[in-house]
Amino acid sequence: MCPPANELKDDLDDPSFRELRLLEEVEVTPVTSQRHLAIQLGVALGVANLLVRNLAKKGYIRATRAGWKQWVYNLTPSGVGRKANLTLAYVDRVLGHYRRVREILRDDMEGMALDQDSRMAIYGAGEMGELMYLVLRDMGVTQVDFFDINGGRSFLGTTVRDLGSIQPDEYVKVMVAFSSDIAGKRADLRSNGVDDSKIITFLRASDAVEVT
Repeated sequence: MCPPANELKDDLDDPSFRELRLLEEVEVTPVTSQRHLAIQLGVALGVANLLVRNLAKKGYIRATRAGWKQWVYNLTPSGVGRKANLTLAYVDRVLGHYRRVREILRDDMEGMALDQDSRMAIYGAGEMGELMYLVLRDMGVTQVDFFDINGGRSFLGTTVRDLGSIQPDEYVKVMVAFSSDIAGKRADLRSNGVDDSKIITFLRASDAVEVT
C-alpha cells in the first residue's frame, strides 16, 4: 500500500516532533526569545509559548528571564533524556517511511526486464531519485544517469546532467523522481524528445492518470 502523501507531513506536525525541535533549539541557542523559537519551529507565537510552559512544567527545561522578552533556557537532566528518546523515535519513523517507499518502488518495477547491461535515466536528483537509484542497484542495474533542469552539480558520486542534453535512445527507461506535478515532469521529458512509452513514474498506475 502506498503511504498517504501527507503522512510524513503529519509526523512533522505531531506534538512530539515539535517538542523535540524545541528541545533541540534551546540546547543550541539557550539565550533566545519565544518569538525566535516560534519562527524556528514554524508555529504561532502562542503555540511556542504553550510548548515552553508545558516543557517547563514537565521539568524538561528551566527558564530564567534574561531581559525584556529575552530568556535563558537550559535542558534539565530529564530534558536531555527526553530529547534522546524523542530523537530515536523520530529516526525510527523516518526509516520506516524510507523502507516503505523503497518496497513500493521495487514492487512497481518488478515486471521490468532489467539487468547490469540496462542503462537507465532518472529525472530528478533528490530524495526520490536516491531511492530509485538504490532500488535499481538492488535489481543489478549499474548504469544510471541523473538529469535535472539545471545540471552540473554532484549527486551520489556522479554529475547531474542538464535535461536538455538527454539522448532518449541511449536509455531503456527514464524514471521521473518526483512525487508531485507528474504531468508537468512528463511534459518536460516529452519536450526533450522522450517518448511516453519510455517514461516511468512513481507507481506506474499514475502514468495514465495523475491523482490530485
